[in-house]
Amino acid sequence: MPSRLRFGAHSNSQIEFIPIGSNRLYDEFKRLSNCRVTSYTWGHFFQRDIQLLTDKLSWHDLACLHPVIEFSVCVAPRWDCASECRICLIFSDGHRWECERQFPQWNDKKWHQLTYHYRQYTRFPTSVTVQLSGKDRQGWAGYYGTKFAQTRLRLLSHTDEGETTNQENETIMEEKIEDELSQAPQSESMPDNLPVDDGDDFVRQSTSPSYSSYGSTDQPHRVVRAWNGLSNNIAALEHYEKAFRVNLTYLSPDHCSVAYIYDNIDDYY
Repeated sequence: MPSRLRFGAHSNSQIEFIPIGSNRLYDEFKRLSNCRVTSYTWGHFFQRDIQLLTDKLSWHDLACLHPVIEFSVCVAPRWDCASECRICLIFSDGHRWECERQFPQWNDKKWHQLTYHYRQYTRFPTSVTVQLSGKDRQGWAGYYGTKFAQTRLRLLSHTDEGETTNQENETIMEEKIEDELSQAPQSESMPDNLPVDDGDDFVRQSTSPSYSSYGSTDQPHRVVRAWNGLSNNIAALEHYEKAFRVNLTYLSPDHCSVAYIYDNIDDYY
């Protein structure tokens, strides 16, 4: 069974089909993205033990390709309310990444895409657990906290053999004034109906070795496996990427499982 997104205990959020108080956000196919928005108490969203392996490739293939594990999520504040968010990834090999952002009141309401590249593993991790957390910082009743959209986890072939470190990047997304593709009319928002996760909030646990690149330079702590000369094998790499691009469908209230993406773009959400 695929891992499913769940609420943390006492979490409160709702789905906004059109972001309220933030810029609109479009995907690469010019479709308007919906988002999950938090409230005045911490909203925690878990997806535990997301499997990174399928039967498409063997351990030998992974050892040769040594793919980059890429996680990305778009976050945004509401323009008139201060808010904050935290993101935590825990990989099955013990590697951990944490990131947090704070947004002031009267901000520019822009979306920020946060991306993490995990390269420095000795043995490919079989799974990863993801937690997104957010809230407003003014205690306003309603849904004025951080918004989350376009959460994705992908495996990528190496494109830059000179890059060997784990990396955290942030891209501020400029507003796009354009007409999205024709879509069925939708309401502004709807209640969130995720099941509750009874497990511990793992962001607060400290039993695993911690790694964070937020606010500091990246410190290598693992031996980097050498690239094994497959960069010219385009067919193998294309097959690999088609087989292993993974999308976390956090934002669809009806489809919360992991989706393995091939060529059908309708599977994205």
